[in-house]
Amino acid sequence: MNNIPIRQTILATLAFAFSNWQKLLESSVFPFLAAIPFITILPELMTILQAQLFGVGEVQEYPRFYELYLIMFDYAYMALIINIYRLVVSGHGSVARLGVVFPSLRLGRFFLLFLFLSIATQFPIFISPFLVPIIYFLLIPMSLNLVGLANDVPYKKNKLRLSVQFGILIIKLGVPAILVGLIILLGVGEIIFWVAMVLIIFWMAISFALCYKVIMANNSAQIR
Repeated sequence: MNNIPIRQTILATLAFAFSNWQKLLESSVFPFLAAIPFITILPELMTILQAQLFGVGEVQEYPRFYELYLIMFDYAYMALIINIYRLVVSGHGSVARLGVVFPSLRLGRFFLLFLFLSIATQFPIFISPFLVPIIYFLLIPMSLNLVGLANDVPYKKNKLRLSVQFGILIIKLGVPAILVGLIILLGVGEIIFWVAMVLIIFWMAISFALCYKVIMANNSAQIR
C-alpha cells in the first residue's frame, strides 16, 4: 500500500460519527460511569499539582482513594477505546450493551501494549515536546495492533511505507491539533474546551480504526 487516502478518511470519520452517534453514546455509558469518581476529584487534584509544581497555594493531601479512582479512570478510557475500535471494525454486534467491557486475557494484552505506547510517547515530553510526534510516527505500525487486539486479531509486526504512516499521523493527530489551535485562539470557555477534548478522543479512535480497516483490506487484496 502506497498511501492512505487522507481526505476520504477524514470524511469517512465524520460520516461514521454522524451515522452511528447513538451507538457511540451507548458504548460510552459504562466507561463514563467508571470514570465519574476520578472526574469528581480532578479539580482538587489540579489544585494540589499546581501547589506542588509551581508553588501556587497551600500543598494539601491527595483525596482519599484517588489511586483507585485513577485506576478506574484508566480502565474506563481503555474500555471506551476498545468499544470504538470494535464498533468501527466489527460492527454494532461486537459491542456489549452499554459498552460494558469485562477483564479478560484480551484486555490484558491490550493494556500491556497500551501502557508501553503511552510511556514511549509521553516520556519524550521531559526532553523536548517536538520529539513526541516523531516517536508517535515511528510507533504507528505497532500501535495498529491495539485495533487488532480489540477485535481478537493476534499481535503481528506491521510493515508500512513511510507515506502511509505520515497519512495516519495527519489524520489522527493533525485534525485535533488544528482544533486545539482554534480553541486557544478563540479563547472559548472551560465547558466547550472539555467537550472538544472528548470529541478529540472519539475522532482519534474512529479515524485510527478506519485507517486500520483500509490497511487490512488492502493487504488482503494483495494476498489474493
